Amino acid sequence: MIIEKLKKEDILDLLELYSTLIPFKIFIDKSFETYKKMLMDENYLLLVAKEDNRVLGSALGICCKGLVVSFLVVEDVIIKEGLRGKGIGRKLMESLDEFAKRKQCAYAILVSSGFRKEAHKFYENVGFKDSVQGFRKIY
Repeated sequence: MIIEKLKKEDILDLLELYSTLIPFKIFIDKSFETYKKMLMDENYLLLVAKEDNRVLGSALGICCKGLVVSFLVVEDVIIKEGLRGKGIGRKLMESLDEFAKRKQCAYAILVSSGFRKEAHKFYENVGFKDSVQGFRKIY
């Protein structure tokens, strides 16, 4: 298994995987457009885990610059059903940790839907603490 930056040829596989997680309509053209913008911004890191050229999982890290400290926002973490619990997510999160350290981020944050109890256990196992309350506003 390899962890690498998303490549253009992997976008359709990733969008298919996202469709199992994200309750929003996915626009393929917009996704390719956004991918091009992400490539130009060094504060974005969209990783995929792959084996035999198949996307097994993904995680997005965005380094946000504050006046006092920088911090990492983690989003869109997903591992293909049936492959969870095999270390794929851990390797993705370790790669995001390395990125955060390179970008001198002081901490990382993420939100997860309340019903995703297995995901919450995973996040705690990779070092996240349930010590804050998160809010999300959907537009």
